[in-house]
Amino acid sequence: MRKAGLVCLSFGVVFALAAAVQAAEITYTQTVPLSKTNWEATTVTIPQFNGPGTLVGVKLVLNGHVEGTAKFESLDPQPTTVTMNLQALLKLTKPDNTLIVQVLPVAATSDAVTAYDNATDFAGTSGKTYTNLSADATDFTIYTLPGDLSIFVGGGNIVLPIDAIGQSSGNGAGNLQLQFTTSASAVVEVTYYSAVPEPATMTLLGTGLFAAVGFLRRRRMK
Repeated sequence: MRKAGLVCLSFGVVFALAAAVQAAEITYTQTVPLSKTNWEATTVTIPQFNGPGTLVGVKLVLNGHVEGTAKFESLDPQPTTVTMNLQALLKLTKPDNTLIVQVLPVAATSDAVTAYDNATDFAGTSGKTYTNLSADATDFTIYTLPGDLSIFVGGGNIVLPIDAIGQSSGNGAGNLQLQFTTSASAVVEVTYYSAVPEPATMTLLGTGLFAAVGFLRRRRMK
């Protein structure tokens, strides 16, 4: 019977501890304004986690945006289909440049054109110009291991590098002229997840534990 009593007490302690902790979260958002690629050595500054409670997880979201113009002229002597991708690779890294998350927003085009119309004007029947292409992409990473969480804990800020490299391309003709202007922007969201003890519940839990231990001691003495 004593073992049964101890088992019941153990389960009671576990459930009481679970009830004594509440989850909390706080999110910070930083924006990198639209500018022409390639931009590097750009950073976002995020306040570190400084309580209350214990940090148990960090979610980092990277929202990447690309926009610009794309134009082509096929110089081939026969009809062809020309495809273009207006795109930029955006990377968010830790202060030591270890990759956190990356996105590749792509605005794609495809056009069937005639043989070269003898005018390199990015128009007519063998060329085309796009002036308002844009695309978005989002991805995220979640950290839960102590080694990953440690850099996010403190009373100051964490500075995270972010860059955007233009990677626009086109193909479809052996003789092809391409022109791109590419700009990119980014929004970084950092969410801290913490476990926060509830003082009132913990006080009740302590009182209950002392009472339970006293009860078991009295039973042993009988």
